[in-house]
Amino acid sequence: MKIRNLTVKNWKNFVHAEVDIRDRVFLVGPNAVGKSNLLDVFRFLRDLASTGGGFQEAIGRCGGVSTSRCLAARRYPDVELSLTLESTESAQSASTWEYKLAFYQDN
Repeated sequence: MKIRNLTVKNWKNFVHAEVDIRDRVFLVGPNAVGKSNLLDVFRFLRDLASTGGGFQEAIGRCGGVSTSRCLAARRYPDVELSLTLESTESAQSASTWEYKLAFYQDN
């Protein structure tokens, strides 16, 4: 399985970002533009799917919902992560899956 597309809304410094992912990815840019925050999405997803993980564990490891949510997200506070996955099988039997996770902080 390979991740082919990632869309994030209200994640850390991203109000909205969509990234198409190919076989090789280089993440470059000046300081403080979100390179590490984009990588944090993948760490969160790894923790979410790992054995002994789950949502509570994954969100706890990244500092909680309040530190993961974009500060500019006042009107629409939901954090949304969308993934498109593609099987690595042959082109004739390739298939895709789409997943979406949305959450918010509730007092």
